[in-house]
Amino acid sequence: MNWKNIKEHYRIGHIVQIREGRICIGSGYVSDLITVSFEGEVALGKLGISGNEDLQRYHAEMTADLGKLKELIDTRDTFTASLPVYTYDGGEIIEKQCEAYDWPNITHDGAIQYDNSYHADKAVVVGWAKRNAELGVKYGKEHLEAAEKRVVECREHLATKEATMQS
Repeated sequence: MNWKNIKEHYRIGHIVQIREGRICIGSGYVSDLITVSFEGEVALGKLGISGNEDLQRYHAEMTADLGKLKELIDTRDTFTASLPVYTYDGGEIIEKQCEAYDWPNITHDGAIQYDNSYHADKAVVVGWAKRNAELGVKYGKEHLEAAEKRVVECREHLATKEATMQS
């Protein structure tokens, strides 16, 4: 996903990840202090770069030579290691690759490895996926019961109003 080329070339100390189809440079709290499109367009996030000298430097260096930035985006990242790491999406267990485990490390495809959604042990992730599914069913049933109760209440209220109209 070519996020690593940018991180290394511009000596970025902040977190660099792929989010919502853009390369995002930010922190553990704000992921998009600076964003870069895959077409090479640089934009400041809602918070801007304020007085942060590092962010100012990244922005200045990137915008000074947009051709170089686009070249970095178009050049495939290379990694020193390809360790398997697992996550899940619904009931699907997904294997990805990374150079190092745990937060705030990034997978080869640019996803940040949050402690509660990425793990080196596939069995742990399977457990998370099952637990999440169980909770989804539990809360889904609770919401359905509440909705059914509300339907009964609405029907009773409607029947009362209809009876009032007929008297």
